[in-house]
Amino acid sequence: MFSGSRFCACMAAMNTMCILCCVVQGCIPTLTTIVSLHTDIAVQLASLQALTNLSVTSAYHSQLIPFADAFIDFATTSADVKLTVQSLRLLANLTFSSAFVDHMLKEKVSYCHLVDLF
Repeated sequence: MFSGSRFCACMAAMNTMCILCCVVQGCIPTLTTIVSLHTDIAVQLASLQALTNLSVTSAYHSQLIPFADAFIDFATTSADVKLTVQSLRLLANLTFSSAFVDHMLKEKVSYCHLVDLF
């Protein structure tokens, strides 16, 4: 069993993780907006890298999937190779989510964007 102080430390860590998770989820729309609307390539790349890091675990896939169209659009229209590659990394991470695959198969994503990827 946990001792009193160890239990309190575990509970504090869990509370911190819950708060952090809520903060991160709130950042996903902001980071996506920065990628789409910002003109500084370095800022766009940093935002895409943060989103890509979030997409490594399936914990944030449900928050990222609504922005799949924007990520595909960015991957196909970006003039910068680094931005295109980073967008493709993000999309590749999302392919491990069955919800993302379902999203793609239900034709919610523009067909012409999918063709542009190939």
